[in-house]
Amino acid sequence: WIFDHATEKLVELENYNERLKQSEGSHLEVSGPRLQILDGPGGGHVSLGKDMKVEFKNKNVFSWLPAGQSTDAVIHRPDLELSMTYGGRTRLGRGYSKRYFGHYGPHWGYRFIQSSWLGGDKFLWTADATFRLGDGEAKYNYFKLLDSNGQLTQADSRDTYQQDSEAFATIDGKRFVASITPLGEWLHDYKAGETNSRMQLRYCKLRLSCGDDAPLEGYALNERCFGVLG
Repeated sequence: WIFDHATEKLVELENYNERLKQSEGSHLEVSGPRLQILDGPGGGHVSLGKDMKVEFKNKNVFSWLPAGQSTDAVIHRPDLELSMTYGGRTRLGRGYSKRYFGHYGPHWGYRFIQSSWLGGDKFLWTADATFRLGDGEAKYNYFKLLDSNGQLTQADSRDTYQQDSEAFATIDGKRFVASITPLGEWLHDYKAGETNSRMQLRYCKLRLSCGDDAPLEGYALNERCFGVLG
């Protein structure tokens, strides 16, 4: 899906329920009838037939073991360099990618806010999650703010949390508040076997404030998902 600022509407571009096919390559390269995703060393692309193509290049890459995981690290790329061709126009910008693997069920729930353009040179990603509820429960919170020089500011896990449309963090005695205003919503129920999880993606305006500092404003993705993983 894509949010069109000209019409102020969210448009679903593809909804395909068959398994994508992985190539024989060693990196991620999956495809369906129209959707193709390539993620190789240094970057890749996402394309949807002739309707859209997004090319991306890595800048900063962060990887760590989430709570409850012992071998499968997450990969976060908060400041990808993007070129998107859509509707006859090519636009340049920044983007975000999250890849994760491992055992997060059977019951899980999380809230996530991410922005790749705050004030022109800040990149925010923050989560409040609980994985493996009742089966080695793992609490997982983070709040990370990257600047264009590669400097990362982050909160301790116990010092950050989220409410419905806000994320809070305390870092070095300063209180950060990220407030979102939803503009569009995409909702999907993942049901297969014992899996039954509802995901809500909201495209939002975002305002990040910290004490007496001038607030930063931009746009963000708000992702929320709760349910069962089979």
